[in-house]
Amino acid sequence: MLLGLQLNSYHPGEHGNHFDTLRAVALACEQAGLDSVWMADHFMFSDPEHPEKEVPVPECFIILGALAASTSRIRIGELVTGVPYRNPALLAKMLTTLDVVSHGRTIVGLGAAWHEPEFTAYGWPFPPLHDRMEMLAEAVQIVDRMLTQRPASFRGKYYAVQNAYNDPMPVQKPRPPIMIGGSGEQVTLKLVAQYADYCNVFGDVATVAHKFDVLRKHCETEIGRFDEITRCNHVSILIARDEANLAVKQKQFPKFEGIAGTPEMIIAQLQAYAQIGSQYVTFTMPEADPSEPILLLGEAVLPRVATL
Repeated sequence: MLLGLQLNSYHPGEHGNHFDTLRAVALACEQAGLDSVWMADHFMFSDPEHPEKEVPVPECFIILGALAASTSRIRIGELVTGVPYRNPALLAKMLTTLDVVSHGRTIVGLGAAWHEPEFTAYGWPFPPLHDRMEMLAEAVQIVDRMLTQRPASFRGKYYAVQNAYNDPMPVQKPRPPIMIGGSGEQVTLKLVAQYADYCNVFGDVATVAHKFDVLRKHCETEIGRFDEITRCNHVSILIARDEANLAVKQKQFPKFEGIAGTPEMIIAQLQAYAQIGSQYVTFTMPEADPSEPILLLGEAVLPRVATL
């Protein structure tokens, strides 16, 4: 099992500004041996504790490019890009450039987007869910073609490209892997079966097991490629060195929902996901600047789950 951290909108803290903190966390992830770091593709969010306040949200691709240049081993991805925010040909160019900057360390994350307040605030149309899912299906095909063909052409209901060149091409061949994020059983997981290299679903062990079973059935209907897809699930992790430290952290984060415990407890819960077929866990951490818990995760958890 591999692990990847989804970075939060950290406060500057001791590091100077928001990016310096993100870079420090990414470097800690690389030091700890995590496989990847990820940025959410958002523009504005309210603080859950104080809805009248906005959380600082840096732009996804600029941050990922800077992190790519600041690291040397860890993989970098979007969890996940909101397709309606950008023309998919432009998106393919951005994804390709990121793969070049990182020397071939990217994972492409694609999704339909869902946070309507961002669309309203930034002046973008917010299509109905059915339309956004159809847009996602077309965008996946355009991204795939532009990352593998030159020139690339596609014509659909929402998007079209004609003899589009995307030079330089990605470092990874035939292209960076594509993750489609979301747990929708009728459409999203069917798109995974058709086009993706990774899925990413949410939920407890029983829910994730069910989602993987739905994906398997879609694969059997479509192509029969279930074993070619890396099965991922997303959780939150609150790790503490011992039970006394755990009690302190649980008081600090009373609304935390996810996997909480000492290293042994975290290992047991990750093993439960591995037993139902999860190969990759992306996760968030509630700490404002989680370098210390990340290093603890790398020291005490990662060696035990790496062979799952």
